[in-house]
Amino acid sequence: MKAVLSGVADAVQSAVRAFGGDVGEVVGMGATGAHTQRIDAVAEQAAFQFLESHNLPYTVLSEEAGRVEKAGEWTLVLDPVDGTHNLVRGVPAYAVSVAAVRTARAGKVERLGQVTAGLVRDLVTGHTYHAEAGKGAFLNDRPIRVRKPFAPNDTVFDVYLGEKAHRDASDVAGLARRVRNFGAASLDLCLVAKGATDLYYLHSAEVGHELRAMDVAAGVLIVREAGGGVVGLDRRPLDMDLSPRARTNLIAFGDEQILEMLP
Repeated sequence: MKAVLSGVADAVQSAVRAFGGDVGEVVGMGATGAHTQRIDAVAEQAAFQFLESHNLPYTVLSEEAGRVEKAGEWTLVLDPVDGTHNLVRGVPAYAVSVAAVRTARAGKVERLGQVTAGLVRDLVTGHTYHAEAGKGAFLNDRPIRVRKPFAPNDTVFDVYLGEKAHRDASDVAGLARRVRNFGAASLDLCLVAKGATDLYYLHSAEVGHELRAMDVAAGVLIVREAGGGVVGLDRRPLDMDLSPRARTNLIAFGDEQILEMLP
């Protein structure tokens, strides 16, 4: 499965790097309800072409196309470009995120906790994060681990502080020595996985503006396989339907003691 996920990432990376048009042109509406920009469509099409050219009849759940059913036993949960706004504005933080889960039986829906493999490719640096359930997490094929124990006098928190952020996000940010945010959830999660940050916190004050399943399916597995945790605001292990409209707030952490600091 790693080879398949890497192949999808390679195809997307090549298409994004080769594209010379208007990356931000709005060309439609995606399955999640957000505008589809030209670069999203280009990247998604590259992923589908890879699967078709290699005779891989996998169902794909993608941010733009929604759920595209095929006869194979696997479902790929795909965000062709996570951090599109960064790419459009020239901020060097965007990635392709793809996760694999066994396709559910008729009438059932796959869930986040069932994801067995995930890969996040930083489309700027080319760095690749990868994990398989029970086998650990890796950055460019080298094992990575979360930061434990955390140092209270040297905390780095990754907190979403945009206009949709709940007011408690400012309180969380105020607890850290330093605050960062990539604005691409897959990369934000991978920062926790490799120990660069101690916490990733996203709490949207507006329903419908939380993270999508496609944003987090790969990154959540990578954090967990690196020894960290990902929970909802209720502090329970995060799980959710893998569907186009599913949304979630989350807290990802390296050391569970960090949860005791939060409001």
